[in-house]
Amino acid sequence: MMNTNELNEIKQNKVISKKELLEIANKDPDCNIEELKKMKVSELRELFKITHVIDGKYKNYTGYCFSCLRPLRPDYTRFENYCLDC
Repeated sequence: MMNTNELNEIKQNKVISKKELLEIANKDPDCNIEELKKMKVSELRELFKITHVIDGKYKNYTGYCFSCLRPLRPDYTRFENYCLDC
């Protein structure tokens, strides 16, 4: 059972979208936006090392469930970024 602090943290987490990643890249004049638009969102998350926005701050939760933020076990690879419970 989770405590209320953990539950509130999960409610505030938001997986970052491709649109948001492109907006971040657009602020950098050295980035080639046209090349980035051709990439998948998973590739962009890996490039920028950003997966979530939590409390207005960018976080990298690669290797964690994108929904509940628990560490992923190696046998969950077929679900990509989500655990069996989510």
